Amino acid sequence: MHRIAEIAAMVRAADAHCVMLTGEVHLTYAAGETAFEGKCLVFADGAAQFITDGRYIERAEKLLVPKGFTVSARPAQMSEKEYLKQLFEQHHAERVLFEDDVLTYRQCCHLEDDMPMIDWLPLGEHLAMLRMRKSAEEIACIQKAQRIAEQALTQLLPTLHEGITEREAAAGLDYLMALGGSEQPSFQTILLFGERASMPHGVPEDRKLRRGDCILIDFGAVYRGYHSDMTRTFAFGEASPAFVQAYDAVLQAQQAAIAQAKAGLPCRLMHEAAANTLADAGLGAYFTHALGHSVGLEIHESPSASPRCEQPLENGVVMTVEPGVYLPGAFGIRIEDMVVIQGDTPQNLTAFPKHLQIL
Repeated sequence: MHRIAEIAAMVRAADAHCVMLTGEVHLTYAAGETAFEGKCLVFADGAAQFITDGRYIERAEKLLVPKGFTVSARPAQMSEKEYLKQLFEQHHAERVLFEDDVLTYRQCCHLEDDMPMIDWLPLGEHLAMLRMRKSAEEIACIQKAQRIAEQALTQLLPTLHEGITEREAAAGLDYLMALGGSEQPSFQTILLFGERASMPHGVPEDRKLRRGDCILIDFGAVYRGYHSDMTRTFAFGEASPAFVQAYDAVLQAQQAAIAQAKAGLPCRLMHEAAANTLADAGLGAYFTHALGHSVGLEIHESPSASPRCEQPLENGVVMTVEPGVYLPGAFGIRIEDMVVIQGDTPQNLTAFPKHLQIL
């Protein structure tokens, strides 16, 4: 998996001769491989050069040359500026796109000072628009990450017991994901008990699990650089009538939102469907965040399912659908799946059950 042809087409569409990529996410997208450092040059004619150093050269040659990259390390007697100038001259590249969302202001100034003969153009949203629409291979990676996460959660639940702390349970979940093949957690695992679950992005602490608590778990795995994201909420020992009623409302809100996950519809309709459902249940004031976001090589990508997003959904976008209600001092409930936009019938990548489970 690599994106040389797509990126070269993007360069041509931007009326440029080359794009220079250095950010970890962009390198992974271009090369289809993780754990590299260096620079990737993709030229308008489809040539691709990966520049790295002795730490990565052997692995880069093994993995990237078969994909069509020329792999090189800068000669010791040349400065990086001289080496890049040589490559640009070889490919007649005078207009070069740079990552204005990755490089610092100082680094951008150095580029212009060191190579004034190059017309440096900000990359802007060109690559983000490419990354927004996921290929079948990318979707398979996200789904694999999701299966790793689901397996870890299945293994964790029987180990939860009175007295275990949020911090201990979260560490156990991260460990199980690593054993299952996750490269790292998608983000810091959110695992909260009882009244602390009313904080949508609370951090696990030393709160101990007690009978009658809710358990909110928001987490994800990473596979080949691609993230998963899911949330499930459970009751421990028993569930109050208020909790059961709110849980059912959140589940209905999610189902209503998924029904609006259709190509061509503005993103905000997904949020509005969930918000209206919760408002009808008398819980609208307790839904305090946007419904969801896109997922891929980053955990938060564009577009988002927010009440302000007018951008139409497109086929291939992977969107989280995560309505929630948060009652301070009582409990929090969130249910989150990932769906792929596919015409009028979204594909749900999340297989873990959503019915209320009392552990």
